Amino acid sequence: MKMKAIYMSIAGLFLFTGSLAAQEENQEVLDTKISKSYTVNDGNKLVKNTVEITTKRLNTIENAKEDEGKIDQARVVDSVSTIIKTVQIDNDEDDAFDEKIVFSYESKTPEDFVLVSKNDELVVAMNEGDNLKIVENINLKSKKMKNDKTTYVFTNEHGENLEFLVEEYSKPDDTTMLNR
Repeated sequence: MKMKAIYMSIAGLFLFTGSLAAQEENQEVLDTKISKSYTVNDGNKLVKNTVEITTKRLNTIENAKEDEGKIDQARVVDSVSTIIKTVQIDNDEDDAFDEKIVFSYESKTPEDFVLVSKNDELVVAMNEGDNLKIVENINLKSKKMKNDKTTYVFTNEHGENLEFLVEEYSKPDDTTMLNR
């Protein structure tokens, strides 16, 4: 009986320590998964691509300094979110996805950007109802990172530079993951 009480005490200590660590991080995680489509001209014909987008938004929760120590604290709403997207693209008639792009960026705005492929290059697309619309009038600037990853820089309509860090870009004919 005494051993059971010791085990319960240790388990309670782990739960208490875990809840303190969770409170210190002050983050909320929002996960969504949607399906969209977009059309590209491959040089010969128009090809409709089906896209599945999984978005994880990590919101850092900041509380108002004047509410410190109170139970009901007001939130500061202009905190930066980290957005991690996994984009799977099916560009043919089978059921399997043909490309996968995993990227992340930080933003204060709720605008929803997606990186997709168009004729073997990455481009920015935005939500437009059930479809994605490729933003044609911009060029993504890229810069190589020290870890062989590539960051693409996009300037939105508010003049804010967003850096898309591409973690993974793979296609079916790739035997290994491409890091751009």
